[in-house]
Amino acid sequence: MLIDVQNVTKAFKSDDSWLFSSYQQVLNGVSITVNEGECVGIVGESGSGKSTLGKVLLGLEIADSGEVVLGQAIEGLPTHKAISVVFQDYNTSVNPRLTVREIINEPLITESISKAQREAMLVELLEEVGLKPEMLDRYPHQLSGGQLQRVCIARAIAPNPKFILLDEAVSSLDVSVQVQILDLLQKLKKQRNISYLFITHDIAVASFLCDRLMFFKGGRIVEHVEDMRDLKHVRDPYTKELLEAAGYLEIPFEAEMNQQ
Repeated sequence: MLIDVQNVTKAFKSDDSWLFSSYQQVLNGVSITVNEGECVGIVGESGSGKSTLGKVLLGLEIADSGEVVLGQAIEGLPTHKAISVVFQDYNTSVNPRLTVREIINEPLITESISKAQREAMLVELLEEVGLKPEMLDRYPHQLSGGQLQRVCIARAIAPNPKFILLDEAVSSLDVSVQVQILDLLQKLKKQRNISYLFITHDIAVASFLCDRLMFFKGGRIVEHVEDMRDLKHVRDPYTKELLEAAGYLEIPFEAEMNQQ
């Protein structure tokens, strides 16, 4: 076990009137385990609570109850070395005034290494995500969306984390670029033995990358698909509705990609 989310709840205060305040339950007894080297997908529509779960894992939100238990592989590590994140919006994820070199170096600033070692590490990271070393001196506006997301991935793997949260990490990209980034994430997962929690609304993309899927609705897990071969045999009506709406039951993601 790498990360164990145990019965986490979270509610947000909403001012429905000038006199009374109410609370919206966003997470309602959520329990998830992520093992070493696997990718777990969290699938749900907007407002299902999946992004709030991600914020709790990152420490950006504090759970009202329950806990997040870290496994021995990451327990005691500095947060930036234990958990990294790749967000949906690559443009707002980086400082436009920084070069690619400075962006990737952000999580390495505290590392006690020589200038030559640092430069070699940055070049290696850039090549690992499929970019050429000469891009180190470019600025975000000089890169395509796919290239900039690769830079964000390079920054995420720079501190050699055991776990990466992927929050809609490919949804802003064209389909052809999505496939390339998904292939890259698969490669990095195998080479570095990284675990992913992949938050998405896109079932087809999730089925391409994930080992297991959990379907969210109203802050609860309504279905857990432990074997991707069982995806067409789900039982929950909401899960079936999502699959049918996505056309997944008729056209697998690989076939869909080939049709583009």
